[in-house]
Amino acid sequence: MKRLMTGLGLLILLTSLVPINSHADEEDERHQYYYVLVDRFQNSNEVTEEGVNRDDPNAFHGGDLIGLQDRVDHIAELGITDVVLSPLFASEHYTGSPVFNFEQIQSTFGSASDVQDMVQAFHDQDINVIVQVPFNSVSSNSPLRSEDWVSENGEVDLTQDGATDYFIELLQRWGMDYNVDGFYVPEADQLPQSFLESVTAEVDRFWLGEVNEISNADMESFKGLGFDRIVNGSFHEKATDYFYDIETDSSLLLGSNLKNREDVVHYMDSYMTDRFTRSMEESGLHPITRWKMALTYMYTTPNEPWLYQGTANPTDGVVEDGSHHDMMNFLAGDEQLNKHIEQLSSINENFDSIRDGDMNVLHDEDDFIVYERVLDDERIIITINNSPGFRHMELDHLEDNQELRGLIRDDLVRQNDDGSYTVSLERESTNVYNVREDTGANWLLISIFGSVMGVFVVFAIIIYRKNAKER
Repeated sequence: MKRLMTGLGLLILLTSLVPINSHADEEDERHQYYYVLVDRFQNSNEVTEEGVNRDDPNAFHGGDLIGLQDRVDHIAELGITDVVLSPLFASEHYTGSPVFNFEQIQSTFGSASDVQDMVQAFHDQDINVIVQVPFNSVSSNSPLRSEDWVSENGEVDLTQDGATDYFIELLQRWGMDYNVDGFYVPEADQLPQSFLESVTAEVDRFWLGEVNEISNADMESFKGLGFDRIVNGSFHEKATDYFYDIETDSSLLLGSNLKNREDVVHYMDSYMTDRFTRSMEESGLHPITRWKMALTYMYTTPNEPWLYQGTANPTDGVVEDGSHHDMMNFLAGDEQLNKHIEQLSSINENFDSIRDGDMNVLHDEDDFIVYERVLDDERIIITINNSPGFRHMELDHLEDNQELRGLIRDDLVRQNDDGSYTVSLERESTNVYNVREDTGANWLLISIFGSVMGVFVVFAIIIYRKNAKER
């Protein structure tokens, strides 16, 4: 018995020393988000087709959780850390809002066990799962219409204790039953602050809220309500205006007072907007080129990047005819853009300065932007040329005997005779440089190459002499 008690004591002690991997504990990490509109992502053909009508742009088209699970590898290859899912609750509309019944999973998506399996599949790839929650209203046939905190037209009065208690209990169950890591709240600025503060305090998960227009002061207010990150909806328009064409106003990007905040999330398009690809219809420029430039900026500033499904294709579409919600076409993906996103994700993962470093703008003239991210001895320099021609600039603030190694384009910059370093770019292109000590010539590689060439020459001479004798 004494040995048993001793063993139990050691087990309890060891258990207390094991850290609990709560998503909320990861709020200081850098995240890369990927939004999935579940009904328009992937159809597994293993879930009910009742209610599906692919000929109606406003009906369900059959995307489901098993299909989503089958595409986890696609999302993981992009370096995504957090997948954000459209509402999974039973609804009469494919977007998941308004909700019919919060107690049921949308039948065309699958079952409760499908949710559990899908979440586990993402967790196996170290990807967190965040679920969108529409709090504002319920559909006309919803059983919640009988509650005194729901009006006759279906609007939910979130100032009432009954509504607050209901959603706290609901989301606590979702955290326990499905092991989801967090919740996404669009239009967070339209909800009562008292409600948000109560729910985030009681539901210990990662909270992501979206606000259309926000300042630094607003940020502190929303952080005080319990949000871990705020999606800045206004970035979309400003960034689109900058990146859709050449020779545009760089203050649209660099003039933001939020550009140095690590708790702000930015996207180029979302499920609520026209696709960024569509804006190139007006400028006549190549979407792949423009997407590369925009993504480089998004991934290398302190703000966190958010991709909407289909970015890597890149998908076109507009809100007016619903084409921004077309079903994903995985066969149309562009390898250039996939590779570019993978490179940027790798840079995010391997350089602490991209996550935590200060951002300093070094050059902003002639449509050529150069900025750096610096943390301790690590320095990354980013160049974006949004001009119609070749651009270059001299960096004179770096130490002697350094080299700039290109991480996107294969480029090597060494110190000039006057002590400066020259970074240059062709039109409509970007590069990211790692500043490090000059390694000089790679004599090992040169010697190996020389040896191989020497053997080849000797072999050629022998063959030549042998053929000459035979003749």
